[in-house]
Amino acid sequence: MGTQFDEKAPAHKQEEAAQALYGTATIGSSEAVMLGFIAHKFIWNLKQRVLLDNSDVLGIKADARDRPVVLMSSQVHGCWDKFCRYYDATSLYIEVDGAPYALHDGDIVKSILETEIEDPVSPYAQQIRTAMGYKPGSQKGRCIGELVMAVGTCVGTTFTGNSDNVPAIDDAVDNFCIEQNKQYSDEQQRQFNELYQQEYARLYPQQPAPKRIPEIMDIPVHVDAASAGFVLMFSSSGSAIPFNFKECPKRVLSINISNHKFGMIFTGMGSVIFKDSSVVDPSLVYNIAYLGGSFDDYTVNFSRGSAMIVMQYYNFLRFGRRGYRDIMDNCVENSRWFVQQLESHPTLSQYFTNVSNISMTGDNEGMELPIIALTWADPDNPPSWDLVDMSDKLAQSGWVVPAYNIPKFTPEDTQGIQVLRIVVQQVVTRDKLNTLLQSMEVALNELNASGVRQTKRLVMARRNQCLC
Repeated sequence: MGTQFDEKAPAHKQEEAAQALYGTATIGSSEAVMLGFIAHKFIWNLKQRVLLDNSDVLGIKADARDRPVVLMSSQVHGCWDKFCRYYDATSLYIEVDGAPYALHDGDIVKSILETEIEDPVSPYAQQIRTAMGYKPGSQKGRCIGELVMAVGTCVGTTFTGNSDNVPAIDDAVDNFCIEQNKQYSDEQQRQFNELYQQEYARLYPQQPAPKRIPEIMDIPVHVDAASAGFVLMFSSSGSAIPFNFKECPKRVLSINISNHKFGMIFTGMGSVIFKDSSVVDPSLVYNIAYLGGSFDDYTVNFSRGSAMIVMQYYNFLRFGRRGYRDIMDNCVENSRWFVQQLESHPTLSQYFTNVSNISMTGDNEGMELPIIALTWADPDNPPSWDLVDMSDKLAQSGWVVPAYNIPKFTPEDTQGIQVLRIVVQQVVTRDKLNTLLQSMEVALNELNASGVRQTKRLVMARRNQCLC
């Protein structure tokens, strides 16, 4: 497949984004997630400092115990919680229970943002009060949204491959911010802008004026597209799950992807892109003068291998946009074929059903991502063995098909349904998928014959934790 430059990248109405993307390559998508949140936390910290020091002048209540909050689905990758622990933020997870195993209703996000911190019934308010250590009755009139530094969304989750409805969440967060900012006068916003610039100049005297001064209520949205970003960027049906700056233009300011999942490179490369250069404050971008040279840097790490970056450049040049589209389309089509074969299989269909790629309209016909998550077709009458047993049996035939319980309340719990996950990358042909179906049938018959659960729980659990 030769180099193909006959297809241009889609046009973008935003001038800066049309000229060049603003972002950086990272060590995996985990560093990319952290860099996105670091940029948003910087803005939140400075805004909070201004509000706290000038509460009387501005007439806006703030508390010294306030901490930045990341509001997100319980289906996020573990690196999100790692960010919160390492960078002193509070994680607030939205419970996800039942199909479509993702956040499809933006109103849920908006209602949590609007919830009064003193609400005696809301579990989210209770979590905030506990995390911050607020005294009873000290936060009257304040809502959870005042503490939120960013709302996180996922496109193609690690657990099921389903996607949050990013446009709906983008609208919901924007509507909340607009409504909240109406309570502040033009004079309050003007004073806040002046005080923000003064504080910035005091802290960073060598820097020019900040490119972005937030509104008093200003919540960005970050999109984690690690599992699906590459597929959706290039596949013919990628627009079915919109998550970019053009289609979510209001609050989505940062997006991360994982190059090594579907970019066909070595493990260890991710990317984070920002809507424009104002999202990352200039004081976070280091100019490194080192050994006779200099370069701008916005990363957590310095030393890193270059093989995966070189390989990504090579693949872009080799395949081009059309080549990547053909490869991603093939992955998606193979996934659809596998699910169709499973659903029509006289034996396997009685045991398994697919719960991945459930669309925002509730139609489960059109799979847009090559990620398959199987659970029990009849959850009320499961067999005497479980999906970990099936995973163990398949491993004996050379298949790495992890089984686990998806989270319900936090990424670390195991309260949700049990699933068996299959990722169909470019090396997984239909012949291989057909062999997998045959292996599943053999394993199923063996497990039914034994009639008992297997014993390798701890080994399987540890192995599955290493898969992402």
